[in-house]
Amino acid sequence: MCAAAECAEPWCYLFVHHAKTAVVNERLRMEFNTFVHKTVIYKKKKSGVKKEERPTISGLVFVQGDCRRIQASLSRISPGLYLVNDCSTGRTAVIPDKVMRPFMQLARVSPNRIRFMSHPLDYYSAGHSLVRITSGILSGFEGYLVRISRDRCLVTSMGNISVAIGGVSKDTFEEAADFERWSEEQVPVRR
Repeated sequence: MCAAAECAEPWCYLFVHHAKTAVVNERLRMEFNTFVHKTVIYKKKKSGVKKEERPTISGLVFVQGDCRRIQASLSRISPGLYLVNDCSTGRTAVIPDKVMRPFMQLARVSPNRIRFMSHPLDYYSAGHSLVRITSGILSGFEGYLVRISRDRCLVTSMGNISVAIGGVSKDTFEEAADFERWSEEQVPVRR
């Protein structure tokens, strides 16, 4: 388990060739917390059904820590490895710890609710209002409610990756604009 100060550090991510993913993950795990999202696949075999875990996106590794230290460690492991940059800022894409922790918890409990999307968040925002989840594991997450394959999903961005989280119909949510207006009414303005 990590100390309180260490847990507050942000997360970044990188893509590695699928053949090197296990080796790079193990080497990074010696210095940092790492996370690889996995999907459960059931395969039919002669003797029955076999349960198999595979990375959802081949080569995607999330790493917690200072971006400069992680990049220096990656350079020692293999000179061609780099953290992913945010397209809009040109800096390393960062995911806050308060966003990554619930995501990891949901991935461990119900990994099939999470889908990595191919389009940027702007593509899904058209015609949908911004909402904030107010209950459950995802409390505090903001995104757009979009129906994907007959499932109501919260589409949000995590460090420049669009992610759709299914099964949010059980959670309560509110429009983010309404929440902002309500919080301004509740907190008196000091002049």
